[in-house]
This record gives sequence, C-alpha cells and structure tokens, in this order.
Amino acid sequence: MVLTIEEPHLQPLAGLHVRDIVWLAAVIRKVKPMATLVVPLDAKEWFQRFCKQMGIISFEDEPSPSPSHQVILTICPDKEASKLRRISRDLRSLFDEAIKSPIISPREKRIRREFRKTMTVFEGAMFGYPECCVEFHAKESPSSRARVYEEFLESGMDQSIPIEFWAVAHAPCSSICQETRRLGREYLHTVAELSESLRNHVVSRLLLPRFYQTGGGRFIDLQPLDYEQHQGEVAISKEQFERDAQSRLPEPMEIVLCEVPRPFVLVDGPEEPPYKTLFPNPEMIGTMWLAYTPGLGAYMVNAKTGQLALYIASTQWIPKVGEEWRSKANFRIYRSR
Repeated sequence: MVLTIEEPHLQPLAGLHVRDIVWLAAVIRKVKPMATLVVPLDAKEWFQRFCKQMGIISFEDEPSPSPSHQVILTICPDKEASKLRRISRDLRSLFDEAIKSPIISPREKRIRREFRKTMTVFEGAMFGYPECCVEFHAKESPSSRARVYEEFLESGMDQSIPIEFWAVAHAPCSSICQETRRLGREYLHTVAELSESLRNHVVSRLLLPRFYQTGGGRFIDLQPLDYEQHQGEVAISKEQFERDAQSRLPEPMEIVLCEVPRPFVLVDGPEEPPYKTLFPNPEMIGTMWLAYTPGLGAYMVNAKTGQLALYIASTQWIPKVGEEWRSKANFRIYRSR
C-alpha cells in the first residue's frame, strides 16, 4: 500500500516518481551534489517554485524522450555546480556529434574510447556516485548495468533486494556494493529530515515490485492485483489474456494483473507493428495484464480497454540494440525489502 504525504506544502511531490523525490531531498540537504530529474509537465512550474523556496537551482537539461509528457531538469545547490553541469553537458554533446563521423584509424578509435571513459569518471564524480561504481562502468559498456541484477538472480536475492539499491541514481558495481548501500541510507535519511510522512510515502513506493526490460535500466513499478477480487472491473479475462500471450511468448511464461503508476520516465516514438517496444510508454499506466518470459520477452495490454501497451521479444529486439544487451536479467519482476 502506498502511503500519503501529510504536509500540504509537500503533497505535490506525490506527482513525482519516488526516485526523483529521494534525489531532490538529497540535493536540498547537500548530501548529493546534483541530480537530473524527470518532472511531469503539469508539475513543472510548481517544482521550479519549490526548488527556489528550498534555495536550490533548477534548469532544463537533456532533451526529453517524451516532451509532451515530461521535462528533464537538473537541480544544483549553487551557481558553481550549475555551471559545471552545463560545461559537462556541452562537452558530451560535442563528443556525441563527433562520433557520428566514421572512424578513420585505430588511433582515433582509441582516443574516442578513452574520452568516453574520462567523461564517465568526470560525470560520476560530479553527481556524487561511488568511485568503485564509476570506475567499473567507465571500463564497461552501458549494458553492464544488468550485471548486478544477474548477481541478484544467481544469489537468490532477486526477490529481496536491499531498498538502498533502489534509492540511488547510479548503477551499482555489484550486488554487494557497500558504498551503494551507505549512499542509499543517507539519501533516505534526507527524506526523513524533510518529513517523516514523506519518507513513509517514499519507502512504500520503493517496496513496490519492479518489472525490468533490462536489468538496471528502464523499469515500471507495479502493484499486483488479485484477479478474483477485480474480475468485475476488467474487460479482458485472465483466460483470454493467457491465450493471447501464449501465441506471442514462449514458455515458461508468468502472468500478473497489476496497477501501474506513472513510470520514472516515459518514451514516445514510431513503432513496428505487431510489436510495441518503447519502454516505458504512456499506454502502460493503469490496470494492466502483464505476461513475460524471463530473459526473453514481454506482452502487456490494458485490462480495461484491451489496448496494447507492450510487445517485445529478444529475437526482434537484440539484433537492433546489439548482442551485449542480451541478459537473463531482462524481462523479470524484482522485489525489494
């Protein structure tokens, strides 16, 4: 059960994703040097006023993958940190533009690789990430984010992940990273310093199960629902959905009826029927039927309207994004404690 926020002046924070609330509190209390948040458009003006009241700076940063629904804002404690973030963003933008040109020599390839590592280390320090995690991901590709979730699976901890791992902004270097747990505890403490009811709200949201498309990457929170109790509220029966899912996904397949709140980030863009691969997308919010084959794919429809929300399979997706993104950690539900 997600708990409510008691203080009227803090209640609008409920419109943010829980991770944004945690990072906002950590920046306000100067535990985190800066953070990049995804703010719903209807909350943008209030959020910017709130930041001003709290004595921190907010400004629009990266382009949003769904500008009709949200804006990406960076928050900083002072002008010096704001200037540093803008410089790093411009450097990253110039680099991303430069690598569009074909590589002309092994030396240039090496230079690009080393520059990317340097930027990762610089940005990691700028956002206050643990040095061990920054160094690990500077050496690896972005797809290495799934490794910690593979470790959770192998250790049997995938259904009891420490809540601190879901409070931090970075990708941990391992499933037993003590610096990540320490930082997560500090972040959650800053939320309690703002309000105990806000902390209770945050913890209740962090304890919701998460369905990951890629381990450590994009995800949706979900609240499982009892089909027998909600059968009269849905238009798509369990039997009908199961038949549809079986025609699209291989066994062993799991099925869950769930309520999906607004995800951390929303993505819009063209699709390739019959697939619907953008994740998470606006159609995923609401009462949903979700079917998934761990590691291989997922199928989701709105339980009340039958509208397709997600249909993705590794056989179709991996060839587009690269073999390095294949992982047994993909397409699974994880739980915290």
